[in-house]
Amino acid sequence: GAGLIGSHTTVELINAGYDAVIIDNLSNSDMEAVEGVRQITGVDVPLENVDTCDMDLLRTVFEKYKFNSVIHFAVYKAVGESVNYPLKYYGNNLQSFVNILELMKEFGRPNVLFSSSATVYGEPDELPVTEQSPRQPATSPYGNTKQICEDILRDSLAAYEGLRGIALRYFN
Repeated sequence: GAGLIGSHTTVELINAGYDAVIIDNLSNSDMEAVEGVRQITGVDVPLENVDTCDMDLLRTVFEKYKFNSVIHFAVYKAVGESVNYPLKYYGNNLQSFVNILELMKEFGRPNVLFSSSATVYGEPDELPVTEQSPRQPATSPYGNTKQICEDILRDSLAAYEGLRGIALRYFN
């Protein structure tokens, strides 16, 4: 919630009348973004300084707040860096999403939006790419984590009654 997309999304959610809670460990974002959200909206939106890979701390957020939906933006996102540090990317990007889904299932929270990426299309056979375009092998560990998380989401939605979700694929 304290990154670029997360902070803008939080502003739009609050402006649309929703309550929001930001969960961020501030390792890949900035407290200034949270202050900006508060200033723009006039709402003292709560910030929980929690690493979503830490299941015990993340559980405390689920216990503290009653919510129906999670928008998951908690990933490392630099394609080039992911090539140099693939285990860092796999560890963070996959574990954070699995933890979110586990707790949503446990606490009966039904809705998840996964922030995916156009990187799941790899090197497409045809342009322009559409939602019907097939996924291709990822060209980076970052892209592969997005593909794997989409697969985790698909399998979880099939397995757990009441869980609903969607993945959004962004283009630059």
